[in-house]
Amino acid sequence: MMNRKYIIYTGIFIGLCVIPCVAIWFFLGELYTLREEYDMLNSNNQSSSGIIANLEARNNSLLRITSLRINSSQTTTDAVAFYSMIRPSIENNNISLLNMITSGQDNDGRKDNILQMKLDGDYYAITRMLAEWRNLPVPSKITRLDLKRNHNLPEELVEIDVTVEVMTED
Repeated sequence: MMNRKYIIYTGIFIGLCVIPCVAIWFFLGELYTLREEYDMLNSNNQSSSGIIANLEARNNSLLRITSLRINSSQTTTDAVAFYSMIRPSIENNNISLLNMITSGQDNDGRKDNILQMKLDGDYYAITRMLAEWRNLPVPSKITRLDLKRNHNLPEELVEIDVTVEVMTED
């Protein structure tokens, strides 16, 4: 009878030892599965963060592009009409116009769109004038700019040869 008691106690002891081992083994498997899922979600989160940052950068670029006033630009009839638009800027900055040449009309019937000017004035006034040209509604580009100091004149005075190409109506 004593042997049976030992067998029962031994069985209960082994059962009490095996149950925690089985529980630990089961919960370690669950923990391993949850850790894999956490790592996968973390990598997806980092990937999504990179994509979101890229999309935000594109969105900022698009906002800067749409803020440009490209669609509000106008064309001019010819280079002389463009000169009439920039003449107040030249006069307001006390710059002297020494010479002006337009490209003239082509044999193809295209209007003159190139304006060559020789100007004389204060260096800072000339840079202000060029900055004012950026705000004109007519698209134009300076294709040649030659700035030189005239040694016969005071220090601040410079001569500038500038060639401007203007978008004209065709």
